Amino acid sequence: MLNISVLLLSLAGSGLGGTPNDSDIAYRQVDFSTPSNVRSSFTAARCRSIADISSKVQPLFQVKENGEWECTYLLEYPETGHSPSLFIQIRGVHPERWSSFRLKLNFGSLLSRQLLGGRAAAIVYTLIGDQSPLRELDVTLALGRQFDISFSGITLRYKQEAFDASRYNLSGGNALDTTKPR
Repeated sequence: MLNISVLLLSLAGSGLGGTPNDSDIAYRQVDFSTPSNVRSSFTAARCRSIADISSKVQPLFQVKENGEWECTYLLEYPETGHSPSLFIQIRGVHPERWSSFRLKLNFGSLLSRQLLGGRAAAIVYTLIGDQSPLRELDVTLALGRQFDISFSGITLRYKQEAFDASRYNLSGGNALDTTKPR
């Protein structure tokens, strides 16, 4: 199967840090079939399952009166001189089906880049399934390689924040699940 992360890394250039520009971002449209049942079920129990067992803080799952729901979680990792963190926000408009997510990565040292990249990749794989065209997503995220990719109704975008080289946002959408049921 095509190794998209290698393709993205080779297209995006090399080196860590610095201020990216549009030429540093790899844009690809990929058409792979991912079974819809792999990414369709997200419940309060699944929200709680993303918790880090070493953290006392637990994910928060909230359901609005109109049926929309949200799962949020903040993981903080103490580090000398910096506080790396990963903020997770997953939303849905259908019961048990996610429609969008946002992961905010606040990197510190190289070790925290590996840790946060791996943790964020694991969350993404729980949402989109492991049969996705993305491989070695943890490495791509840790290296700060920006991308915008679309496949099987899923869109993913990874971008550095404008004024902080240590902060990145990974957002995703599930086009198949963005409208309310009739």
